Amino acid sequence: MDTLLQDIRYALRKLLRAPGFSLIAVVTLALAIGAATAVFSIVNGVLLQPLPFGDPARIVSVSSTGKGGEPVYMSSLDYVDYRDGSRSFESMAQYSSTSVNLTGGDAQPLRLSEARVGAHFFEVLGARAQAGRYFAAGEDSPGAPRVAVISDALWRGRFGADPQVVGRSISLDDEQYTVVGVAGPELRFPERPDVWVPYVFQPYELEPQARGGHSLWGIARVKEGVSVASASAELAGIAKSLEAKFPGSNTGFGAVAVPLRDRIVGDVRPALVAMLGAVGLVLLMACANVANLLLVRAAARESEMAVRTALGAGRGRIVRQLVTESVLLALAGAALGVLIASWAVGAVVAFGPTGLPRLDEVSVDGRVLLFAAAVALATGILFGLAPAIQTARSNSGQSLRDGPRGSSRGGAQRTRNGLVVLEMALAVVLLIGAGLLMRSFVRLVSVDPGFRSEQLVGFDITLPDAKYSFDRQRLALTGELQQRLRDLPGTNDVAVSYGRPLRRMGIFTAFQVDGRPEGAPDDRPITFVQPVSPEYFGALRIPLVSGRLYTAADDRRDAPPVVLINRELARRYFATESPIGKRITLALNHDTAGPGSTVTMGGEIVGIVGDVKQFGLESDVRPAVYLPFGHMPTGRVTVLVRSTADPRLLESEIRSRVHELDPDLPIFGLGTMKQFVSESVSQPRFYVLLLGGFAGIALVLAALGVYGVISYAVSQRTRELGIRIALGATQERVVRMVLSSGFLLAITGVATGVLASLYLTRLLRTLLFGVPATDPLTFVAVAVLLIAVAALAALIPARRAAAVNPVIAMREE
Repeated sequence: MDTLLQDIRYALRKLLRAPGFSLIAVVTLALAIGAATAVFSIVNGVLLQPLPFGDPARIVSVSSTGKGGEPVYMSSLDYVDYRDGSRSFESMAQYSSTSVNLTGGDAQPLRLSEARVGAHFFEVLGARAQAGRYFAAGEDSPGAPRVAVISDALWRGRFGADPQVVGRSISLDDEQYTVVGVAGPELRFPERPDVWVPYVFQPYELEPQARGGHSLWGIARVKEGVSVASASAELAGIAKSLEAKFPGSNTGFGAVAVPLRDRIVGDVRPALVAMLGAVGLVLLMACANVANLLLVRAAARESEMAVRTALGAGRGRIVRQLVTESVLLALAGAALGVLIASWAVGAVVAFGPTGLPRLDEVSVDGRVLLFAAAVALATGILFGLAPAIQTARSNSGQSLRDGPRGSSRGGAQRTRNGLVVLEMALAVVLLIGAGLLMRSFVRLVSVDPGFRSEQLVGFDITLPDAKYSFDRQRLALTGELQQRLRDLPGTNDVAVSYGRPLRRMGIFTAFQVDGRPEGAPDDRPITFVQPVSPEYFGALRIPLVSGRLYTAADDRRDAPPVVLINRELARRYFATESPIGKRITLALNHDTAGPGSTVTMGGEIVGIVGDVKQFGLESDVRPAVYLPFGHMPTGRVTVLVRSTADPRLLESEIRSRVHELDPDLPIFGLGTMKQFVSESVSQPRFYVLLLGGFAGIALVLAALGVYGVISYAVSQRTRELGIRIALGATQERVVRMVLSSGFLLAITGVATGVLASLYLTRLLRTLLFGVPATDPLTFVAVAVLLIAVAALAALIPARRAAAVNPVIAMREE
C-alpha cells in the first residue's frame, strides 16, 4: 500500500507538470467515457433494470399471435379459454388501454389515460398501493360497484397528494367511481395510465359471434418451477384446439406467453444494442488516441526511465508506475465523463423520442457509476499497458547516450502507426453506420404521406357514453362543433373522423365483395376502416383518383350506404375491373362504434382516393375503406382544421369553442399536423443524432491521431529532412514524402474499416428504411471523407517539414 500511494503521488506530480498533455488526455477520455456512460444509462434503464414488481421474472404477457407469429390482441372469449384452460399460471388478468374525461368540481376537465384491468391485475404484478388498496376479487363482475385506483402523478397533480382521496367519488366519462387506492410511483403499466378501473366483460363480448373481435391483452404470473417456454407451449396447444373448434374465427391465430419486460421493451432492443456497440468503438478510439500520446510522451521520458533502471528499478516496477499514471488519467476522465453523462441523460429523458419505453426510468444510478468506474479502470490499463511495456523494454544505455531528446525506435513507431490504422478503421465503421442511418432518415422524411400537413391543426375529443350514448347526440355535437370552427377567421375546411394519419390506430375487419364467392377463413381479405366526414379529403388534400367523393347528402343517416376505397385496395382486389359501382360488406362488430350505435356495414363503392400512410411513414400502405361519419359516429373523434391563421391563436380559439359547447369536454392531442409528422419519426431521428454524434467524435479522434503520428515522425526526422533540403530537395518533394506516410496509414485503416463494415452494418438492417446495409454510395463517400481528413491532418506537419532550415536542424543535432 505504501508503494501504491508513492506511485500515485509521483504520478500526480508528473501529470501536473505536463498540464497540456494531461488536459488533452482527460478531455478525450471524458468525451468517450461520458458517451459510453450515457448510452449505458439508457440501456440499463430500458433493457437491464428489472421491472419494479414482485419477482418480475415470473410475470408474462399473454396474447394471441397472427399468421406471422407476431403478438396480436385476443378476443374476450379466447382469453377466457386461455385463463380457464391453462395450468401453468398462478393467476391471469386481462387489460386494455383507453382514455376518459375527468370532470366535476371547480377544476378544469382533464383527459386521462385509463387502463381497464381484471381484478387480479395488481396481484399478478405483485404491486403494493401507497394508499388504500387495489381491486378485490369480484370487482370486475357485472353489477359490482364502480371503483378506481389513481396513479401517483394524478394523486399529486390533481388532488395535491391528499390522503383523504381514498373513498372519494370521482366522475369518469360522467359516471361516478369510488377511489379505493393510490398506486405507487413505480407503477406505470400499461402505457403510463392515470387511472385503473375494473375490466367488466359486457354481455356482447361473451356472445359466440364476438370470438372474432380481438381487443385486449393479458398478463399472468407463472407458477413456481414452471418455465415461460412451457407455459407458452401450453397456451399454443389451447389455441390449436380453439382453431379446430372455431375455424371461422380462429383460423390462423395462435397464442404465446413472453416475459413482460420483452413485451414492454418491444423492438427497441436492436437499436440500443447497436448504439452501445457504437459507443464502445468510440471508447476504443479514445484509448488508441491516448495510447499514442503516451507513446510520444514515453519517448521523451526514456532518459528518465533509463536513470531509474540504472538505479535498480525493475521492469515490473516501471510498468506499474506508468500504468498508475494512465489509470489516474482514466479516472479523471471518468469523473468528468460522469458529469457529461448526467447532463446528457437528463436531456434525453426531458427531450427524448416519443415511444421509447421506460425512458422515465433512465438515470445515472449506482449501477451506472460502477460501470463508469469499471470502464475507467479497463481503459486506463488498456491504453497504458502497451506504452508502459514499450518503455520498460528500452535500452537504458542507449537512452542515456541519446540524452533527454529520447530515441525513436522502430518498434514504438510501428505501434503508433498500428494504433492510427485502428482508429481509422473504427472511424470508418462508425461513419458508415451513421451515414446509413442518415440516408435512411432522409429517405423516410421524404416519403409522401399521401396528405398535405401545412396549415393543418388537429385535436381529439372523446364523447362519454353516459352523455352521448346515441348516434344523434354524437352527430349533433360534432356538427355544431364543425360549424363553430368554420366561423373562425382563415378557416378553410373542418373535418371529423375516427383517428388521423400516422396515429397507428384504427379499425381492421374482413370484407366481402358482393357477388364473389366467400374465401376460406384464413384467406379473407382484410381492410382498414375509417369513418370520416365529407370534408376529410379536402382538409387533408387527399386526391380523388376516380369516381366521386362523399357529399353532405351521403352523410345523412337515411342516405343509401356508400363507401370510398383507397388506391391500394383497388389495386389489390380489383386489378382487372373497375370497383366503381361494386358493393362490399364489412364484417364489423356491432360494438365498434360503442354502445347505442347502429353500424351500416359496407355499401356501394362510389370513388377511389389516394393512398395515405396511416400507420407511419415507414409502413406499407394498407387497403382502406372510408365510411361516412354520419353512418358510423364513433365516441372518439378527431377534428382537423385547415386554416391560414397562426396555429397558436387557432389553438386558443379551438379550446374556447369546445369549452363553450361543452365545458366538461376536455380536448387532447392538440397540435399541428407538421408536429405529428415530426413526432412520428422521433425515434429514428434520435438514433441518427446519437450515432452521428459518435461518428463526429470518431472523425475528430482519427484526424488527431493522424496528425499526432505524422507530427511526431517529422520532429524525429528533423536532421534527415534538413540534409535532404540541403542536398536540393524541393519543398514540394518534402511535402509529398510526408503526406505519403499519412496516406499509407489512412488507406490501410480505411480498407480495414470498409471490410469490417461489410459485416457489422448487417446489424443495422432493422433500423434502415429504403437503404441497403451495404449501400455503395455511403461506403465510397465515407472512404473519400476519411482519406481527405487524413490528408488535411497530415498537411500541417508536412508544410512544417518543408519549412525546416537545414543549418538550424543540423546545428541542433
